[in-house]
Amino acid sequence: MEKLTELNKDEISQVSGALWANALGALAGGIGGFYGAIIGGGRSATFSSIATGTLAGMGTGALSPVKGFSSLATSVGGGLISGAITSMASEVEDLMTTDE
Repeated sequence: MEKLTELNKDEISQVSGALWANALGALAGGIGGFYGAIIGGGRSATFSSIATGTLAGMGTGALSPVKGFSSLATSVGGGLISGAITSMASEVEDLMTTDE
């Protein structure tokens, strides 16, 4: 079994700050989810569908930490898609309950 060694200051500085990349990913995903919910909902987008889309985008973005422009675009795009899907699913659910 290997002995555990303590990290030196350079190694600590290399691994610290990883949380900020996930937080930035969540922010970018939330922005994408917000706009995705509006695009998916169209004129009938409600506050709850937009909020749900934003939260779905934030969850998607948090799982995709931002390390550069391409990963930022991936976080926004993933949030956009998840927000649109959430908004459209909410509309289908509303239509199903209205028909009953």
